[in-house]
Parts: sequence; structure tokens; C-alpha cells
Amino acid sequence: MNRRFFLGIKGKFVLAAALIVAITSIIWGTWAWHNEKRLLYDRLLSNARSMATSLKTPIVNALIYEEMGIIEEGGLLDNFVDEIVANNDFPTLYAFVTDDKGKVLAHSRYMEYGSTYTDDLTREALQGDSFISRTVLEADTRENILDIAMPLRIYGKSWGSLRIGISMKPLEHELYFMGVKVVSFSVLFFLIGTILFYFVGQTISRPVQNLAIAMSGINPQALTVELPEARNDEIGFLQESISAMLVRLQDSERERQQFFSSLVQSEKLATIGKLVAGVAHEVNNPLNAISSSIYYLEKEPSESVANQTNLLKQGLSRIQKIVQQLSDFSRASNLSIESVQSSAFFQEAATFGSMALKKRAVIFKVFDDCKSQVTVRMDKAKLHQVVLNLIMNAADACGEKGEVRLSATVDDTSYVITVTDDGEGIPEDIKGHIFEIFFTTKQAGKGTGMGLAICRNIIDMHNGTISVASRPGETVFTIRIPLDNEVSVI
Repeated sequence: MNRRFFLGIKGKFVLAAALIVAITSIIWGTWAWHNEKRLLYDRLLSNARSMATSLKTPIVNALIYEEMGIIEEGGLLDNFVDEIVANNDFPTLYAFVTDDKGKVLAHSRYMEYGSTYTDDLTREALQGDSFISRTVLEADTRENILDIAMPLRIYGKSWGSLRIGISMKPLEHELYFMGVKVVSFSVLFFLIGTILFYFVGQTISRPVQNLAIAMSGINPQALTVELPEARNDEIGFLQESISAMLVRLQDSERERQQFFSSLVQSEKLATIGKLVAGVAHEVNNPLNAISSSIYYLEKEPSESVANQTNLLKQGLSRIQKIVQQLSDFSRASNLSIESVQSSAFFQEAATFGSMALKKRAVIFKVFDDCKSQVTVRMDKAKLHQVVLNLIMNAADACGEKGEVRLSATVDDTSYVITVTDDGEGIPEDIKGHIFEIFFTTKQAGKGTGMGLAICRNIIDMHNGTISVASRPGETVFTIRIPLDNEVSVI
């Protein structure tokens, strides 16, 4: 789990942010500590310079007075040295005054009286005329000391030097506590920054995680997914891109399914066409023989022969009808296109429907709702066949005393014909199969399952559509023929 965290966007973001905060804390802390060290040292050195400068003139005057014999030798100088050592503002370790040869005239350590200093700092102070300082490490105590020297020179004459040794321990203690504060603040800053960036990273990565979880729930069949709430940032743009991609995939899948269905249907129709041609040829030959036999049997006066002849005629008529339907199905592409006035077509279709339903106990109503008549390019006979087939099916569906309605209208692009019945409706589980060849819900001997398949082929060849909407009490078949139909005449 930890490894996955560090490999994720949030983990990488937190690590990068923590690294930046750590580097920033180290750089800032180091700078702050060194800056504070420089300021403390400069302040100490400035105060020491001020003190030495303020004592320069009184000490030189004391040396002059001693040389003139006005005051006793060393007495006033010892007072100055004691005053320097007693100054509470400076942790002074030692203070002494030398003459122009480096000999100690007054010293805070009385045993050093009379000693001669020849170190570099003393020689430089005796030869120069400006304040000098250096930091030294005392060998005995291993303590850092700020060693300063003030030349006692007036008008080019050197009267000696003033030397003061100031302990660096207070400054080092102050720097130590300053370092502790800097480190503590840096650690606190690092922790707070890391925690803050963790929550920021979590806030940034949560929408990506939610989107990833949503994407893992994509329905592979429907290519649908419930995406998180829309956002007005890059994540929202990504969600919109994913939604658009899924829509394109859905369209592609629908096109693929339609193409596959069309391919299967075309292959089926090609196979059926070959089968129909063979079956029609093989059946027509014995039909001719049966027809000839009936002709000769009819010449016999016997009543029993006449009854058998009628049965043969009925069977022969049914066989001829089936063969004709098969032939029509195999020749669905052979259309004879002509320009037909919509009103004329509808009147003829209504007349054919009325004639076909004369022996049916159904109510047949017609409505030509075309506000303006249009010219439609069609194979009038084939479309009459389609409309008549739908009317007969509607009459079978609604039963006795049912109602069949035929209507027509025109919209912006199509001539629309509807056939409606008030029967029980078509069950949902078979609605998708009713246009398939040889599919029927009628009893054996009452339906071949080719009528609606032939109707759809004819409508397809007109570049139109045929659809069905059904519920208990109402079933509506809708035919749409494009007004700009450019079907070629065959």
C-alpha cells in the first residue's frame, strides 16, 4: 500500500513538496543563522570599538601626565583597566595598556605587569593608527576570544596600545539558542508544510481517483458510466472528453451492430433468394401436372370426385400463393418507380383495404391528413402490397368488431403512412423479430412468416423506414417514404 502511495500522483506530489519544503527550510535556516551570527559579531565588535575609542584619549592623556610627572605612574592607567574589566556589558577576560615598545604599563592580571608583548597584533597596533581586531582560540581554555587593539597615537606619535580580550561565550550561547530556534522553526515549518501539501495533494488527486473509480465501472455492453459532478477545471475538461469519447464509441458500436445486422440480413436474403428460385422452379412443375389432373377430373360427373377436386383446388391455390410470395420476396429489388400523387395513392390504398376487409367484422377508418398534396416517387403496386399486408395483419390482430385505421400525412422530409389497430399488442420479447423472414405468431397453415419481411425489403428499397410501436390496446405500424427519393427505376 505504501509503495502504491509513493508511486501515485498524490505520493509523488507530497514527496516533491516535502523535498522543496525541506530544502527551503535548510536554506532559510542556514541563512538566518549566519545572518544572525554576523549581526551579533558586528554588534559586539562595534561596541568594543566604541569603548576602545572612547578610552583612547583619556589613556593617552594619562600617559602624557605620567611622563610630565603630574600624576603617579600607573595609577590612573590601572583605574582605566579596572573600569574596562568591571564593565558588565562586556565579558572582558583581560585588558592592558602597553607603551610604544610593547611593555605592559597596566594589566588586569597583575603578574603580567612589566612584560613585553611582541605578538603580531601588538606590533601592528604600535605601527598603525586604526582599530584592529581578531578572533583567537585560547590554548588553555579552548575558548574563542575577540582580541582587539586600539593604537594610542596622537599627531603621529605612538604612546603605546590598548588591548582588550572579550569572551565569545555569550555570543556563542546566543547563537546556539538561535540555532535551536531556527532548527525548531524549520522542523515545524517542514511538518506543517508537508501536512498542508498532503491535504492539497489529496484534494487535487481525489477527483482523479473518483474519475478512475467511475471509469472502472463502465458498462462494457452499453458503454455507459456515471461520471462525477461536472467541474470547471482540467478534471472537468477530462470528464467532458471521456463523455465525448464514450458517445463516439457508442455511435461506432451502433454502426458496427447495424452493419453486422445488415451483413447478416444480406447474406440471409442472398441465400433465401437462391433457395426461392430453386423451390419455385421445382414446385411449379408438379403444380402444372396437378392443375392438368384437376382439369380432367372436373369432367367426371361424380359428386365425390367434385368434392376432392375442390380440395385439390384449395391446396393448389395455397401452394401458388406461397410460391408467389417466395417469388416476390426474391424479387424485392425489382421496383418500377414512378411519380405518384399522394392523394391518388391513398385513395387506391383505402379502396383495396375496404375490399379486402369486406368479409371481416372489423371497423375500417381512413384519414388523409395531408394538408397539401405532394408527389412521391414510388413503386405504387409494391407499396399497395405493403399497405394491404399491414391492414390484413391489423384485422387479424384486433379480431371481430375491432377497429383498423389507415392514415397519411406529410412532414418536412417524408410521406408518412400509418396503420393502427386496437388489438392486444405485440409482446416486447418478440417485437424485435417480427420483420425477420419466416417468423410468425400465427398457427401453422395460417401464416408463412414472410409478409412483414417482404414489406421491410420493399420499404428499404424505397430508402424509407418501417417501424412499430405497440402496447395493449394499440399497435401502430409507421411507413416513411422520403420526399426527395432518388430510387432508380429497374
